[in-house]
Amino acid sequence: MPKTIGVGVAGLGRIGVLHAEVFFGKVEGARLVAVMDIIEDLAKKVAAQFGVKAYTDYQKMLADPEIDAVVICTPTWLHKDMIIQAAEAGKHILTEKPMTVTVKEAEEVLAKVSKAGVKLQVGYMRRFDYAYKQAKEAIEAGKIGRPLVFIGLARDPSAPPGWAADPSKSGGIFLDMLSHDFDMARWLMGAEVKRVYVNGGAYLWEEIKKKGDLDVVNISFEFDNGALGFIHGTRKNTFGYYLRTEVYGSEGTVFVGAAADPMYYIGTSSGLTYGGYQWFMKRFYDAYVEEDNHFIKCILEDKEPLVSGIDGKKVVEIAEACWKSVKEGRPVEVG
Repeated sequence: MPKTIGVGVAGLGRIGVLHAEVFFGKVEGARLVAVMDIIEDLAKKVAAQFGVKAYTDYQKMLADPEIDAVVICTPTWLHKDMIIQAAEAGKHILTEKPMTVTVKEAEEVLAKVSKAGVKLQVGYMRRFDYAYKQAKEAIEAGKIGRPLVFIGLARDPSAPPGWAADPSKSGGIFLDMLSHDFDMARWLMGAEVKRVYVNGGAYLWEEIKKKGDLDVVNISFEFDNGALGFIHGTRKNTFGYYLRTEVYGSEGTVFVGAAADPMYYIGTSSGLTYGGYQWFMKRFYDAYVEEDNHFIKCILEDKEPLVSGIDGKKVVEIAEACWKSVKEGRPVEVG
């Protein structure tokens, strides 16, 4: 195994460019070799920014002998084939979440990755965030006693654009948005979600309603160890990106998140006024850096990634159960 891992980033939307930036100068043991996007001008522009190769053909990038690992940042519905192609080419894989749109696709991916013997990490970056890591450590140390209830509140500033508004391509609100919260629920509670019951609708955005997605949901669920859970998600929050997580235990509670950006506020005779986080990339930038470093370390040290393909599949299973609960109006077993 080379001491430096050559990396190629596929898909140059905002997340792809972020990963390219991180791998370019902030990951020990990695070297950004190339970037790829089907839009040639974009590929050339980003490649010039970092002084690396530009590709418009994913297969050609996979054939590059300098590339040992790929980062997949394309639309969700493309993930399955791109992961499988990378595995067959012998490349290690970091894929943005969600891993796939369906459980069936996830099973295909896991089989191919296992056969190829490459690393697969799924991009649930909250596991690498300093605040969530502290919460996990506190729970495991027994500081809140026995974890009994997981509570997650997630509100995006606005509706997703383009393909992400189509649940057949993105997996809808449960996969495109709330899969992070499902992953946190499993990780922090140290248990599997066994049953979900969803209430929700398309109350805010006409495009979302037309395409069959939801924009406000409440999810009640149960874990296989008897603990309870609740997640509320919405696609509109007027003062910015809002994320809060709580784990209530028999002897205490951990809290992660805030309603406002604490880095700037102003005090007047009317009181204190805070701004909101405008988007998740600002809130979790350092977590992306830690995530990318972890990926390379797992390759170099031959370790299983913290967020494995199995973790990716579990989240898709929860999302599928949520969709079934919405359509059938009843609690649904997961898996």
